[in-house]
Amino acid sequence: MDKRRSERIMENLDAEIIAGGISYPGIIMNFSEAGLYMVTATANSIVDITPSSTVELKCNLPDGQSLNMNCEVKWFQTKTSPHGVSFSLGMEIKSPPKAYEDFLNSA
Repeated sequence: MDKRRSERIMENLDAEIIAGGISYPGIIMNFSEAGLYMVTATANSIVDITPSSTVELKCNLPDGQSLNMNCEVKWFQTKTSPHGVSFSLGMEIKSPPKAYEDFLNSA
């Protein structure tokens, strides 16, 4: 049984998170009313991101509108390869803006 609070919308969007003053580009893999799942590109290193950390998320919606949202990290996983470190994380969006809500309703 699915324990999620909201249905997930499967849509990939280029995005970046900013944590500890460092920007990490990546792709948002899915969205819901309250949160999202993102995978980052490979980086040389990462700052100390843990559950409960606050990060800034920036992305462009399919209609070209830019969103900047504050998110709380709910879970975080790293993957090390010969090319560096990438990570995936689940985040809760704090006070989703109306443009985000409109995007979800149109998806």
